[in-house]
Amino acid sequence: MYSPSNCKHLHVMGAYRQFASAENLEDVADKAHFYRAQMLRNKLCIGQPHQLTVDELVNVTIATGNRCIIDGVLLELKCAPSVLIDHLQSSEKVALTDRALEINANAATLGKLALDVKVQKRVTERMRHEVMNRGTKVMTELAIFMHEIEQRFQSVPVLSVASDVMQALPMPGL
Repeated sequence: MYSPSNCKHLHVMGAYRQFASAENLEDVADKAHFYRAQMLRNKLCIGQPHQLTVDELVNVTIATGNRCIIDGVLLELKCAPSVLIDHLQSSEKVALTDRALEINANAATLGKLALDVKVQKRVTERMRHEVMNRGTKVMTELAIFMHEIEQRFQSVPVLSVASDVMQALPMPGL
């Protein structure tokens, strides 16, 4: 019998469970070119000898748009979650203040979840998935926020540097 303590990759295992519970595996298997949905189910079960190949992982991610398995692999490698390039390119459509408010709202939700864990003194699977989703959203939004700030600085560096110099200079009579 399989137990999670035998698993070397806990983040990947959690990502597989999260993916399987969030997606209709029949549809995903069809869109990702699996022979049968049961093959995909088996590959998402860590206890099975068959594992997802990189090609299958890419096909499944493209078919669903769900990056949780990719993010699980990145977390296992001690990397930050993925950020879609489309999000970076469309970031200019969202005002910086709106993005900051979104970051703040997701961080507040993370705080609420942390309080729930403290009160219940345990973490359920649902809570774990919610924390991972919110944490990923916050990190993604922060990455986009920082990218956008950097892009704005790069577009008018002379004005930014001049503003910094003016603020740093001592003002006569003050």
